[in-house]
Amino acid sequence: MVEVLFPMMTGDPQDQGVLTLWLVPDGDAVRPYQVLAEVTIDKFDAEINAPAAGVLTWHVQEGDEVAQGAVIATIA
Repeated sequence: MVEVLFPMMTGDPQDQGVLTLWLVPDGDAVRPYQVLAEVTIDKFDAEINAPAAGVLTWHVQEGDEVAQGAVIATIA
C-alpha cells in the first residue's frame, strides 16, 4: 500500500491546506503520475500525482482542511 500525502507547500508545517477537487473517483484504478487531486494553501494551487499504480482509496473529502504532509489517500 502506498500513501498519497498532502504536499508541503509553505515554510510552516502547521499551515492547513484544502483538498479542492478529486479528479479520480474513490475506488478507481490509477496509473503512476496520473493527476489525482487539486489542493490549495495560502493562494497556492497544486496538483497531486499518483506515486504508483493501483486502486485509489480516499481518506479525505473535497473541501476538507488538511495538514501539510498528512495522508489524503492510499493506493493498493
